[in-house]
Amino acid sequence: MADADSADSRDGGEDAAWRDLIARFDVPAPAEQPTPWPDREDVPPQPTAGPVVIRAAVDEDDEHFVPPAPPPLPALDPVTKGAWAALFGGPGYLFVATAAGWPVPALGAFCAVAAFVAGFAVLVLRMHEPPRGGPDDGDDGAVV
Repeated sequence: MADADSADSRDGGEDAAWRDLIARFDVPAPAEQPTPWPDREDVPPQPTAGPVVIRAAVDEDDEHFVPPAPPPLPALDPVTKGAWAALFGGPGYLFVATAAGWPVPALGAFCAVAAFVAGFAVLVLRMHEPPRGGPDDGDDGAVV
């Protein structure tokens, strides 16, 4: 029972502390005198004759990393170029025609949508992922 009594008294003490905090919540804090600024912290005023220029010292002997030039983009074959043109050309035509207020005939809208779908299908069907795990998979791991 000693444990239960100490727990009750501890809870009672916490409740009393909370009640005291809530009672003092709206009471304004007493006005305190500000701490005086120490004289050793005063900085003498600097002359302001002109603009201040700050230059960082750069050591010429420092080695800076210069990344190598990226490899050139791979050349696309004509089928892939045509698929990309159809993928963006069909919706592009519809967007420009609608923005310019041109009438879009039903056949033109059908061809634009068909070009988009065909371009997407060609690009998806031509995707291939190289096999992984072989000795010549081209992955040398992390290179520092």
